[in-house]
Parts: sequence; C-alpha cells; structure tokens
Amino acid sequence: MLEELEKLFSGIKTADSLNGLDVNTHHWFRLEDGEIVGLPANQLNERELALLHHLGSPITIPTGSSTDTAWYQLLHGDKLTAELKENPLYAFGCRFIFFTIEGHIKPEVFREAMDSLTDHPLAYIWFTKHTGVLVESRQAEAILYEEVVDMLMYDLSVPIRLFVSPWLHSVKDASEQYEWLLAAYRQVSSQSAKHVLHFHDAVPQLVSMLLPEIDRQYIMHHILQGLNEDEELLRTVRMYFSCNQNLTLTAKKLYIHRNSLNYRLDKLTEKTGLDIRKFQDAFALYLALHNLP
Repeated sequence: MLEELEKLFSGIKTADSLNGLDVNTHHWFRLEDGEIVGLPANQLNERELALLHHLGSPITIPTGSSTDTAWYQLLHGDKLTAELKENPLYAFGCRFIFFTIEGHIKPEVFREAMDSLTDHPLAYIWFTKHTGVLVESRQAEAILYEEVVDMLMYDLSVPIRLFVSPWLHSVKDASEQYEWLLAAYRQVSSQSAKHVLHFHDAVPQLVSMLLPEIDRQYIMHHILQGLNEDEELLRTVRMYFSCNQNLTLTAKKLYIHRNSLNYRLDKLTEKTGLDIRKFQDAFALYLALHNLP
C-alpha cells in the first residue's frame, strides 16, 4: 500500500515507532502490515483524509492525562503498562465508547462535558478532530448514554453519535478486542440512525455484512416476500421492533387500537408466513430488514 500512496503524495514519511512523530505537518497512520506512515497535511483534503481513515488506523498523540497516554500506547501495539494493569479504576473491567462529532468543537470542551457525566475519569483518544474513543471503567453506576446524549447535544450544539462496546472483564485483552471493535464501529456507525448504538444492537447488521451480497439479497427476498412494497405494514413492523415487541406501546405509537395492530400482524403472517410474535420469526425478519436499502 505504501508504494501506491507514494504515487499519489510526495513527502511521505515512515517511522519505526510512535516516538518523535511530527503531528503538526503530517497525518500519521498504521497500515495493515503494521508500517507507520505519515502523509503531508497540506496535500490532503477532507475527502482523502476520510478515505485514509478506512484504509489504516489513524495515529494521534494524546495531550491529556497520563492515563490517556497509557491507553493510547496499549491500543497502538505497546505492552500493557503497570499504570493500567495495577490501576484500581479498571479492576472490574472497562468498555470502549467510539464517538463521532458531526460539527466543530474543541476537544477540551467535549472532555469537560463528558467528564461531568461521571465521578470516575474517562480516558480520551482522538482519531481526528471529529472522531475518537473513550475508555470507561466499570463502576457500580455506569453511564446511561441514552439518557444523556440529548443533553450533551443541546449543551454542545452539535450532533453526536456513540457506539458502545460490551464490557471487557480485564484490560489484559483490551488491545486485541479493541481492533475488532474498531472495525465493527467503522462498518456500522455511518449506517445507523441512532445517536447511541450498542454493540448488541449492531449484531444483525454485522452478521449481514459478513455475508456476500448475493446471499443478503436472497435472504431479504425470501423473508420479506414483498413486505417492502407495503409501506403501512413495513412501518408497523419497524415500530414493533423499536418498541421492543411490546404490543400495547406499539399500538400507542402508531395511534391505532391494539385490535387493529393484531390485524396488521395477522396480515403480515399471511404475506410472509412469519409470526413476528415468535422469537425465531422475529429475528429472521429483523435480519432481513437490515438489508433493505
């Protein structure tokens, strides 16, 4: 990949380690083969920079606390330091919160807003001016991001999207887990309408992405049976899933009587052969819906 980049950009630098990287003049990336490459900042536009973030892992140098630096080093291939291994803050594990800020905001302002949500310090690693990852330690009271994201966006006046990883039991395997979760975040973050997306919510989408396109199309065709052409029924099914399969709440959200909802679900069974009130049928339909354009 380096040879291809050298054909497009002049002044590319390479490095053997993270020490002494000039982050003022170059954007640094770790390529798939592990090579550290710096591309001149004055030769990259926003579109090219966004593309490079999908081709390699961006490297930024933390400017916050020593804990930020320790996490940064661990997630970029260095050994687990005693500062993290022996830190009682992470005695019960941690999780990653990948974030995307759809606007301009100073890192220190974002940090202050996030730190106000918890009594326990978060670690911050920035990928770009708009994206990065937080490391949250596992405490008795975890941050409920669904409850605070609206407040955050109101206070900061910018849209924010979060991808919340599962809890990791130990920091020992954090580096290995991080690489996989980062790849998952890159695949699903731009395709979700939710401001807070948990890993378990993204599993059907990730499963679909593992399949070849032709397989996804066959699954969608055989499961939906033309459901995508019935806007009212499709809207009903999506509302049913968004209400966690609660019939009463679904009827309320749709402004219809519960009997009317049951009628629609019976109509769905006639059309697709699936009873959405059964787990296996609901999962198959939920998976198929993720393949709709």
